[in-house]
Amino acid sequence: MCCFAISIASAQSIPKKIQSDPKLVLKEVFRAANEQDYSNLSQLCPPNKTNDGDTQRYICDIASSSKQEINEFISYFKNARITGEITYYSSSDGTKMAKVPFWFNHPGGESRSNETMNMVKVDGKWYLSSF
Repeated sequence: MCCFAISIASAQSIPKKIQSDPKLVLKEVFRAANEQDYSNLSQLCPPNKTNDGDTQRYICDIASSSKQEINEFISYFKNARITGEITYYSSSDGTKMAKVPFWFNHPGGESRSNETMNMVKVDGKWYLSSF
């Protein structure tokens, strides 16, 4: 009975509202690190696999990573913050894109880095592309 309930929960899709806005997608990454709930992260990379290896390995696939990599994910994103406005643009092929500025901690929390999360819009939903 327990296992059946878990498989139903994991089969649920991420709420549509989250992928309607690039900021909400990135805030979902921060929430996952704070709550140590990685259930939605695999759905934040585009289904057409156009994202880079870092977003795939260190965010979208984190639930199946080693304990050390999970702890690094938590350290990086637990206290991360969006630091500015979203910049929207279109790529040369017309794909809708967005850049979201944010900072995150380095492991150990001793320093922060300014970073940009690049997003791509696929079939009306925002996904992580690179950072």
